[in-house]
Amino acid sequence: MSSEQRNKHGTAVPSFRVEVGTRLRELEKRFKNRESAAKVAGVAKSTLQNWIEGNSDPSFEGLARLTAAVGASLDELATGTLAAGTPTTGEFVGIPRYDAWLGAGDGAFNERARRIDDIPFTREFLQRKLGRNTAEGLAILEARGDSMEPTISDGDLVLVDRRQDRLEDGIMAFVRDDTAYVKRIRCLLDGIEIISDNRDIYEPLVVSRERLDELTIIGRVRWIGRVLGR
Repeated sequence: MSSEQRNKHGTAVPSFRVEVGTRLRELEKRFKNRESAAKVAGVAKSTLQNWIEGNSDPSFEGLARLTAAVGASLDELATGTLAAGTPTTGEFVGIPRYDAWLGAGDGAFNERARRIDDIPFTREFLQRKLGRNTAEGLAILEARGDSMEPTISDGDLVLVDRRQDRLEDGIMAFVRDDTAYVKRIRCLLDGIEIISDNRDIYEPLVVSRERLDELTIIGRVRWIGRVLGR
């Protein structure tokens, strides 16, 4: 029996490459897209494509990174026992929740924040939605006030990625005048505009470039959780 098979281009390749490539294709489905999977593997998108199509031998380090990111093992990848699309080990990641809360109105910020508990998220969810597979830099806080209605309500939980601490368009958590807020940021040529989604009550605030050092960015809000019917 031949030890070679043909890839989609009709080129003869070692059969083990094809088998690994097939399993990598299933593993890739756990990521948001191929680009995200390639980033985790530490290779170019084209390199990962060659692995999947059996055109080149995948690196051990790249395979280790990919399997670890979804809580699987190299043994499962090698033996073909990897369940497609379902986390196998290390299924959940706990994101720490703190008793500090962000003002979505007048608000306040407790600098002596205490870690209350961890809220579990699946690795698959974090990888697909946030491009992350660990809790490093992530924090869950509670929003208070009505200034971000209807996007964020009083008592909603917000997940903040503290790694994303650059001023950019989007909903950001930040500290200004010793008070923490969660607001929508719009970057201007000469500064930023701080926007409350509840515009009927709260007017936008423009902060000039010269005064941006008054803001300390906590991070970007990436997820919102709420209880319905309260």
